[in-house]
Amino acid sequence: MARREGPALWAVFLWPGGHHHGAWRLPGSPGADLLSFENYRRMAVEAEKAKIDMVFLGDRLDAWPLPDEYLARTARGARLETLTLTGALAAATERIGLVATASTTFSEPFNLARMIGSLDHISGGRVGWNVVTSYTDDQAQNFGLDHIPARPERYSRAQEFLDVAKGLWDTYEDDAVFRDKETGQFFDPAKLHKLNHKGSHFQVAGPMNMERPPQGYPVICQAGASKDGIAFAARNGEVLFSVNSSIERSREYYNQIKEGAIAAGRSPDEVKVLASINPVLGKTAEDAQRKYDQMQSLLDDDVSRHFAEMYFGIDLAKYDLDELVPEIELPEVGRGMPRAHQEYMLTRARDQKLTMRQLVYGFNGTNIYPKSAEEAADEFQEWYETGACDGFILQISHVPEGVTDFCELVVPILRRRGLIREEYAGRTMRENLGLAFPRNQYAK
Repeated sequence: MARREGPALWAVFLWPGGHHHGAWRLPGSPGADLLSFENYRRMAVEAEKAKIDMVFLGDRLDAWPLPDEYLARTARGARLETLTLTGALAAATERIGLVATASTTFSEPFNLARMIGSLDHISGGRVGWNVVTSYTDDQAQNFGLDHIPARPERYSRAQEFLDVAKGLWDTYEDDAVFRDKETGQFFDPAKLHKLNHKGSHFQVAGPMNMERPPQGYPVICQAGASKDGIAFAARNGEVLFSVNSSIERSREYYNQIKEGAIAAGRSPDEVKVLASINPVLGKTAEDAQRKYDQMQSLLDDDVSRHFAEMYFGIDLAKYDLDELVPEIELPEVGRGMPRAHQEYMLTRARDQKLTMRQLVYGFNGTNIYPKSAEEAADEFQEWYETGACDGFILQISHVPEGVTDFCELVVPILRRRGLIREEYAGRTMRENLGLAFPRNQYAK
């Protein structure tokens, strides 16, 4: 395989207290300012100065499915709504992409398309939409349902939802609005299109009451890894976030997505796959290990155990904690994290020959491990150059220092190696990611 050249794509995934479950207790954690806009703003601005491609804002529509006594000992129940936060960050930044998470299961296409389209206008074309279907009963119960709908139904609704949103964004053709003050003609009525959609899940007349977004469509992001999720991502996704336990598994997923895109009639270049690699960084390996050990020391054993039970959706009482992590039958739907995340953590634990006790009582929330800046750069370079991904999404372990560590310690190394851009390529997120401007479906 020829080694890939040129810069990779980079995203930072910000969670208010950091992705490590103990990180909110660090002396440098924002503490009382955890949800302050300033906390987010300074990280986004720092990432922009480093020429990182995008800030990713994850979300879920519940506090967190833990018993109250354990939830109260975490920062997991605290986060801002992502569309609102994206609007604020758009005003505080100039070039970096901003990806907001919004669910198709508990929204309506007109409202959500209008909000996301508005954000694309406000930001000058820098917005992406992480399309999710939600996945737990806890979220469903906040919207009048006892249980989350089955996965095929959720993805069927998501596909129709996205098709309707694109139809609404195409209401005005790109050259429809010309604002001629002399004649009093604001737009060409022949280039305004009503949707008149009647489908299995939605009836939406249209038209959308705004001009087409600057990017045509905001960049469509996705993280599906189930059979239905991969099919949806290959058909629709432009930026995909993947979690895989090894470089080999990441290459398999990468090839599966690219082949799926071709089968869906798309060019594989229309889909950018970002791998999740999440080191705790230091100038040296010893420095990184010290930071990692400090976070690990702040984990609460009882909270870690309940986190693990929630994450995998299983009762741990039936497992011998001193045996190696076995093959575990995971629940189909309604409990735990997305299946891909569950399989990722369990596969990695088996590869590392961890016991159930090591997995459960050292459970820090995601695959976080210590690396020196040089070691991390080596790992990123190998994954990228050997075809495991088109770039990376960093689930920052601790904030705001984790963003600073990456920008100050690793970015200079990556830049010397040509793995991160010197300057942004254009004004919009699409231009920076090398994605084509989508053709309006009504244009002749």
